[in-house]
Order: sequence, then C-alpha cells, then structure tokens
Amino acid sequence: MQPQHSLPMLADLPRGQHSNHVGTPPRSYFESPENLIATQSLLYSARDNREAKFFLGILNGRIVEGERLPNGRPTKYVQGGAAIGIADDRHKITLAGSRGGKGRSVLIPDLIGLPKSTSALIVDPKGDLARYTARYRADGLGQHVAVLDPFGVSGDRTLKLRAVYNPLEKLRVSDRKTFVPNAKLIADSLIVSGDFKDKHWDQCSKQILAGLCAHVATHERYAEHRDLVTVWHLVSELAAADPDNSNRYWLEVEMLASDAASGMVRNAARSFYDRTGGEFSSVLSNLRKHVDWIGIECMADCLVGESINLADLKRGLMALYVSLPAMRMADLSGWLRLLVQLSLAAHEEEQQQQGSATVAMLDEFHTLGTLQAIETAAGQIAGLGLIIHAVLQDLQQLQSRYSKSWETFIANAGILQCFALADQTTLEYVSKRLGEAPTLSRSTNRPTFDQATHHAATGESWSMGVHPLMSPEEISRYFGRDDRFLRQLIIRPGYRPAILQRAFYDKHELFAGKFDED
Repeated sequence: MQPQHSLPMLADLPRGQHSNHVGTPPRSYFESPENLIATQSLLYSARDNREAKFFLGILNGRIVEGERLPNGRPTKYVQGGAAIGIADDRHKITLAGSRGGKGRSVLIPDLIGLPKSTSALIVDPKGDLARYTARYRADGLGQHVAVLDPFGVSGDRTLKLRAVYNPLEKLRVSDRKTFVPNAKLIADSLIVSGDFKDKHWDQCSKQILAGLCAHVATHERYAEHRDLVTVWHLVSELAAADPDNSNRYWLEVEMLASDAASGMVRNAARSFYDRTGGEFSSVLSNLRKHVDWIGIECMADCLVGESINLADLKRGLMALYVSLPAMRMADLSGWLRLLVQLSLAAHEEEQQQQGSATVAMLDEFHTLGTLQAIETAAGQIAGLGLIIHAVLQDLQQLQSRYSKSWETFIANAGILQCFALADQTTLEYVSKRLGEAPTLSRSTNRPTFDQATHHAATGESWSMGVHPLMSPEEISRYFGRDDRFLRQLIIRPGYRPAILQRAFYDKHELFAGKFDED
C-alpha cells in the first residue's frame, strides 16, 4: 500500500510526493490561446481600461502584408483578434532588440490605453511618444500633461504642453527632515558614476554639489535665481579668488558664513576647500565635467521658470514626458536620473494617492546609469505607488548597471515581455526561464540479417527524454523582429508562458483615432 498524503497540497506535485512516488518528467508548455481568451481578467479594452491594464498583445489576429520598405524589407501588421492586457502592481520589463518596434507595439499603445486615473513619467528618446500621444492624453483624456523638451524633438504639436522642472523648488518646500537628504539626492542624480572602482572623486563632487544646491536654495543673494543654472555658474566660481583677500575664495567665504541646513552648507565648503594641490583640482575638474550639460543654452528652457511639482504624479493625475534626441541621452543622463530619482522621492514623501499607481516608462533604461533607489529598494518602490516599466535591448544592459542586484530587479517584475532578441546572454536566460518539456526521440541503425529474420528487428527505436521548451536559437527565430506571425513571449511568475502577437498602434483598429498622425 502506498503512503497516504499527509497534506492534499502535495497531490499535484510532479515528483517527490512521498518516498515511493514515481515522478514524471518536467512538463513545461505554453498556455493555450483558448484559456487566455476565456480568462476575463486578461481581456483588454483601450476604450474602457478602468483597471489600468498594460496592453500586451493580440491573440488570433489576422496578418496583413504591407508594402516593402525602400531597403526591400517586407512589412506586415496584425488586425482583429482578441486583445490581451494585464493589471499588475509589480514592475514590468520589456526586452527587445534594436529596431524591434518597442514604441509602436508596447509604449505608444500603453500611453493610449492607460486611463486618465493613471499618472505616467515617460523617458522619451527621439520625442515620438510625446509627438503621437501627448495631445490625446491632454485633450482626449483631460489629463494634466507636461512635456520637458529642450531640443524640441517632439515637434510643434506639443508646444502648448511644454513645461519647466526646477529641482531646487523641491528644496524650497522641504522641511528639516527632508532638506539635506533631498539636496544629497539631487547631487547623487547629477553625478553619474563611471565604471571605475575608485569612487572617491565622485563622492567628493557630490558633497560640494549638494552644498551648493542647499546654498542657492537658502542664501538671500540667490532669492531671484534659485535654480540649477545658478548652481552651474557657482561651480565655475569655486576657484575664483576673493577680491578682498587674494588668499581666499569668495565662494568659500560666503558658504562658510552660512548657518543653513544646520551647518550642512558650511561643512560642505570646509571639506572642499580643505583639499589642496592635485586633489582640489581633480575634484573640481570632475564636478565641472558632470554638470557641464547645464550650460547647454536650451536646457535653461526646462530648468528656469515656474516649475511643475513631481508630487502631482502621485497626488494628482499627470503625464510627464521627458523628450530628448536619442544621441543626447548619454550626455544628459544626469538630467534623466534627476527626474527619475526625485520622482521616486516624491512618491515616498507624498502620502496621498489619487488614482492607480504611477507608471514610469523608462525607455533606454540603461542610459540612466545605476539608480541608487532601484538598487537598494527595488521591491519597495511599487509599494510607494510607482511601477517601473524598464525597456532594454538585452539583459547585459541591466547587468552592467546592476551587477549584483539585476536578478532582484527581475524577481520584482510581474511581466517579462520578450521579442526581437539577438544576443546569446538574453536568449540563454529566457530559455532557462521557460523550463523543460518531454520529448520523444527516434534513432535508427541497420539490423543484422539474424536480427531482421529471427527477431523482426527494424533497427528503429524510440526513447523519452526532456529538452528545453525552446532553445536559444528557436527563441531568436520564432520571436524575431520579422517573424511571420509577429509573435512575442510573455513570462509571468506563477503562470505558464504565453505567446501573443504584437499589434502596432497605427495599424490596429483598437487604437484608431487616439493618436496624432504625421
């Protein structure tokens, strides 16, 4: 007699139910389209999306062949079918190679489909996201929309939505508990640490930069110019001599006389000016390098003036687009980091939540560098009312920024969306995530005359085994950029993997009339 189960929860385990249990091979398989369509919570409507679902794709859509591009590449798109979406309070990660259609099939559909009750922070390389969706969210949904676009890449249609964000306004309204931490957070955002092991120069630069931000935010001399442009000017004056004493620096004298922030400004100045010789010059040179972008003339259009409040992302209903030319993303990564990290801080400080959680769509996520808040508190961020949607071309971009915690970030994601992958590292990771499936193998050999005549041997044999559900090569082929069915892979913790079709916002009837056309 076989042992009885002590707990019914063991009954469906494939292996190890008890000491005499003969288990079954691993059996990974894809969820059937019929089951997905029959699941009411997965059905998606861009017109009535009160649950703030992420649009994931289409099932059983019709493939339409379009005209060939000038380079001869065939085009195709999906129409009809059943729309699938997921409401999840965890982060989302999209892995898709270059020119894979992330904007057309992922980001723009979500910016069209997410309801007015969902605020959004959007990092927008090239300005396409603002160009096609900002006016719909403002005029169609009635949401407060702000576009930070110093280079004007989103075009003339967003001119009336252009805005300013002055981070020093956050210091002006900070209390004694948050003033110094916020000044340090601004400095940490602006100093994008490199890959070198010695962080001394960056740490020293952050200390004096935080002191300068606090000084500009509190000293009466700067009452009419409390902004980062003023901070940038003061960085250039750090080594300027005092006209009344050639042995001192005028900014040193001014900061040492300050009692602001319980002496934080004075301490930052003393620490900086106590350095001598090469160390003083090296810290100053490093600091100037990191804030050099503030001197770009058009950046003042987004840094000086009446400022938006990032707390409105949580306590109000706002869509904030940060549009930049793609080639400027790396040079202006400090500005992008500033907006993302201060948005996280605003969500932590603000207690009132209006609507559903804010979605931070971070395209080209790796250009932000290592964000301390994400590295140390990836699992807690969603609890503050903000969901990160990180968009990457491959896993190596994530690993290079978060070498020790990249798996933690993925573990806190409720959706992993993959298509157009090409690099081996990502393909192997996805293959392992899919698990193994049973396989039947056939082998043949030539039987001897005796085996054939006396034993009716055919030389054919079959054996059962296990094999990855999909090999890396198969993943790259079946979910490729030009796959004939436009397939994509959706992996969700606790559920079987699913295959959906990518739908383009400008080709599928689901999004018709809800975006600006060229």
